Amino acid sequence: MTEAAYSIVDISNGKVTVLQAPRAKRFNPLKEISLGSMAISHICDEDVADEPPHTNFRLPNNVKYLIGHNIDFDIAVLKNAGVTHTPSLICTNAMANFLLPTLESHKLVSLLYHFHRDIARAQAKDAHAAIADIYFTELVLGSLIDLANSQDHEITDVESLYEFSQMARIPTHFSFGKHKGEAIADLAASSEGAGYLKWLLKQDSVDPYLAQACQQVLESV
Repeated sequence: MTEAAYSIVDISNGKVTVLQAPRAKRFNPLKEISLGSMAISHICDEDVADEPPHTNFRLPNNVKYLIGHNIDFDIAVLKNAGVTHTPSLICTNAMANFLLPTLESHKLVSLLYHFHRDIARAQAKDAHAAIADIYFTELVLGSLIDLANSQDHEITDVESLYEFSQMARIPTHFSFGKHKGEAIADLAASSEGAGYLKWLLKQDSVDPYLAQACQQVLESV
């Protein structure tokens, strides 16, 4: 971890309310920062040389939910820093894949351009800090909740948001590869497509939620 940022929000009547504005703190990762990471965050080794070690980071035990885009990656970073408390995880990336399965890209800034183009044009180009990602995630989260509710999913509070996120983690469409954008159920309807799904299930690296989706559709045909 080279930088941690967070905000505190509440979900009431399907609307996101910011209870605490985004805050950020940098940390020394105790190892050399990769060129790839520098290219994304623009944080270099010399920028965090005098910051506290990332193992000093603390996640309060009273944190019940964590919301983020690809939140599984964030929790992995926290665990690498020594965090043992694991709240319930809400993934806006999973929500976006479920609600907008054929969208060209589900990256955070891509979704910002999709939902909030004026803000994206004005602020996303030069935003590389973690604190900007928090702000963008709040905006995208609100739009995803509105979209979900327009499709009768009834997200009203944090608990119903978590339940929807868990349901959305099981994909209905492929988000990568030669079948990107295709419905998994449609693919299973042909012998060639079913063969691909069976091959995918044998791969050690397959995402467990994708494996569950593939298994379910294969059992239903």
